[in-house]
Amino acid sequence: MIIDSHFDKRGRFPRLAQAVIANPSAVGIGLGEDTGVIITNGCELEAIGSGAVFILDGRNIKRSNIADIEEGSPISAEGLLVHIMEMGNRYNCKTKKFTADEVVVKPAE
Repeated sequence: MIIDSHFDKRGRFPRLAQAVIANPSAVGIGLGEDTGVIITNGCELEAIGSGAVFILDGRNIKRSNIADIEEGSPISAEGLLVHIMEMGNRYNCKTKKFTADEVVVKPAE
């Protein structure tokens, strides 16, 4: 796991995304202000607090330019999966499953 705090207020998405793209087997966790996660059984995360928790999953990255760019250049990647969790939502790092008690909205066809 790669964990970053003050995630949304300080605009740290690019920093965490770069870390996950460079280490796609790691799960990136971005914690918003007044927000955290409770970890049980070593791999089950539950969001707590009033903000959001961002989960970046790099296991499906098909290609990126991370190995070819110079420092300070923009990165690109295909297949980075992002989950945004609110209080009570859960994510299992072992199964890579996101769960919420809400109704799931299906995308338009």
